Amino acid sequence: MEKKEFEINPNQSKYDYLLECNKPYMDLTALTFANRKITYEEMHERINQYARALYKKGIREGDVIGVCVLNTPESVFLIYALDIIGAKVVGLNPFDSNRAKTDLELTKPKMVITVDIFYNYFKNFEKALNFSSVLYSPLESVDDLKVKIPYNLMQLAKGNFKLSKDGKLMSIVKDPGEELVKGNYQPGELTDIIFTGGSTGVHKGVELSDNGINNIVEGTRGLFGARPGMVELGHIPFGHMSYGRMILHYSLCNNMDYSLTLKAMPKDFYDELIRTQAQGAVGGPPHWYSLVEKTDDGLVVSSKVKKDSLKQLEYVTSGGEAFKSTMIKPVNSALEYAGSEARVGDGLGTTETWGVITVNNGRTHTPGTLGHKIHCADIKLKDPDTLEDVPDGEEGLLFISSPTVMIGYHNNPEETNKVLSYDENGKKWLNTGDILKKLDNGEYIYVGRKKRNFVSDVDNIYPEELEDALSSIPEIREAVVTPISDEMLQYVPRFHISLYSDDIDFKLLEQKINNLILSRFNSQWLPGSITYTTEPLERMSNSKVNISYYLEKDRRDLEENRLSHEDAVALRLKKK
Repeated sequence: MEKKEFEINPNQSKYDYLLECNKPYMDLTALTFANRKITYEEMHERINQYARALYKKGIREGDVIGVCVLNTPESVFLIYALDIIGAKVVGLNPFDSNRAKTDLELTKPKMVITVDIFYNYFKNFEKALNFSSVLYSPLESVDDLKVKIPYNLMQLAKGNFKLSKDGKLMSIVKDPGEELVKGNYQPGELTDIIFTGGSTGVHKGVELSDNGINNIVEGTRGLFGARPGMVELGHIPFGHMSYGRMILHYSLCNNMDYSLTLKAMPKDFYDELIRTQAQGAVGGPPHWYSLVEKTDDGLVVSSKVKKDSLKQLEYVTSGGEAFKSTMIKPVNSALEYAGSEARVGDGLGTTETWGVITVNNGRTHTPGTLGHKIHCADIKLKDPDTLEDVPDGEEGLLFISSPTVMIGYHNNPEETNKVLSYDENGKKWLNTGDILKKLDNGEYIYVGRKKRNFVSDVDNIYPEELEDALSSIPEIREAVVTPISDEMLQYVPRFHISLYSDDIDFKLLEQKINNLILSRFNSQWLPGSITYTTEPLERMSNSKVNISYYLEKDRRDLEENRLSHEDAVALRLKKK
């Protein structure tokens, strides 16, 4: 079905914008979950039912409400219902219980609405932090009693339940009431707090506004050929991740069939593409890497991928972290073998910009680039030291000005002032901390993170460049590069390398590593230390590599004398 062209003002609440987008397509399927299909008409009815019920429960405009959810229809209804009321929604990570209390203390929600399986994260804090909890099951839309009964018994045994009807979302929704006073949204006001991953810096709550995510939908229209009725795989968590929330909103505002799944991990990715018959899909690099495997002949199509099994897949893109250049060809070969005409494209985004800054759609953009900026954004690349604009072709620190840029970090003016600034015309700019290079055709190349780069001797080391280069060595699955402090050289690189197998000649491997680095970089980039494992790299719940894990490992190794500054420098100088 072709999409009708009509202009919609993005500077309104996300729900009102969604409703305007959906009005011509109310009979199409909006959400698919298990065997259930929900039309746009039913979805809006349910959203409004939830809004009336939550209003009757006492939620009002401006209230801070925590949500800890999984990708189910009820979660979609909940998030948009809270938006109708005008509540400020705090996304709580269901996969990181250690962050729960810290995030609750920072945001002080009036209420937490959570999937029952995660109630243990919150129930010990309710009295101390003065909030109430409302629970619901992730299986509310599943009809199979053979699945639901064992699940409910398990939650009962674990204490993840409430006896009072006031503590059960489904009981509240059954008697919604008729009164509802909608929130009076003003562009730029706080509507959502989503926490950054905290992989390399301080864990922060990012304050975002509805018109930002609406502008992303406007700014990316036409990039992927989205059309009404097209099936989008709905596996990226949208409760606590800006990337997931953006994909949800983009799909629904383009009148697609958002096929929800609770299986978000890379190991399930291919099977879910098959099950849902998705025509569009996004994922982190590990999701797309799951389509290939390592053999004696190198990286080949995974044995689980069947020929012509993904013929329906029309567009794919990757985000979350940089896509390794060595993986582009193998992944595209897997897609071609599976019958898809799509080719993987990379993108760049941050939580602070509602998830997207630049996009490579895999079709019209050059492979290996980040594509072009989205239409609603202005971008500048500046010298990291002088903050002067750099010419095209030179590396520069990325600054973005856009309606999508955050309001600031919640209750953290110090961190906010580090990244937000205003020019002489009062225009707000976000320093993303990313180092990019702009090509003559307007596309961008990713270089690395300024927050991760460090100086070794007289050279700036960009770990992402090293990591990408190391992955071209056949024995290496992936790598993380961290800095080891040194008084004379400032820092020396340490390589944490994940191998496909330990049945190798390590002396020969290290010679390959040295030769590669000296051919592409210079001696300052040589390792001062190397650690090996045959396990995949440690990752966070959002699939990004957990850099903090390796920094902490370095700290412990130094503290416990498993690695000294002198040994690291000596090893490095010897290799020079």
